[in-house]
Amino acid sequence: MIGRTVGKYRVIDRLGRGGMGTVYKAVDETLDREVAIKVLNPDLGDSDVLKRFRAEAVTLARLNHPGIATLYELHRDKDDLLMVMEFVRGETFHDLSERLGPLAAPQAAHLCMQVLDALAHANRAGVVHRDLKPANLMIGETGVVKVMDFGIARVLGTEHFTHGGYMMGTPAYMAPEQVMGRDVDARADLYATGVVFYRLLAAQLPFEADTAIAMVQKQIAEEPTPISTCRPDLPNWCTKVIDRALAKSPSDRFQSAEEIQCLSGIAPVKKKGAERIWT
Repeated sequence: MIGRTVGKYRVIDRLGRGGMGTVYKAVDETLDREVAIKVLNPDLGDSDVLKRFRAEAVTLARLNHPGIATLYELHRDKDDLLMVMEFVRGETFHDLSERLGPLAAPQAAHLCMQVLDALAHANRAGVVHRDLKPANLMIGETGVVKVMDFGIARVLGTEHFTHGGYMMGTPAYMAPEQVMGRDVDARADLYATGVVFYRLLAAQLPFEADTAIAMVQKQIAEEPTPISTCRPDLPNWCTKVIDRALAKSPSDRFQSAEEIQCLSGIAPVKKKGAERIWT
């Protein structure tokens, strides 16, 4: 694929491969701009996967938010179906955490607040991401966070997609109801955001396991390791946010992204112009 010109797009590099597709960096030679192109993996070319790939494009197209990577078009090239998206230059939350280790509470909260803003927009549109994790969250060069890869997102009220009978998502960040294969709503995304927040603060996960099955069992039956165990220096509001975000029952969690922002003692404030953090 590298070196090919597909339509008006010249492919110059491979960025990575996920469960559904391989992502390449390309140049739109008409507009002279960099783009990311996701190509459906050839071993997943059956009709159900193609249907899901198109559903991802439809999902992205209905979302218009600065914190969500923009979909430009869906392009057919012979037997390949290509999704052309905004190219985001920056660093994932995963790489940031690996590079810096535990973050200060205001820094981690500022990043997660941006995620919550994007999720609030998606959830209002009836879209649940369902695979929120540090690898799908990108910090751009200007500091703006972009939520990436709605590849397994489901528009509420439409067909529930699965693949090969397996749960869809990443067990370490999946809410208990999701790992049990039940229907999920926006509260599953908020659970995942809570795990991301924990990861940024502690540079480790609230549940540790050697296998996906063991992780699923812990998500269902065990309580997370208290954040104070590894970060006793954190303010009390961090514990309050994490404990509620990671509640086993959806009814015990935050019910919306806005509710987290309005939690008593954790109000967003303005600093240095447009920067927002929790206090």
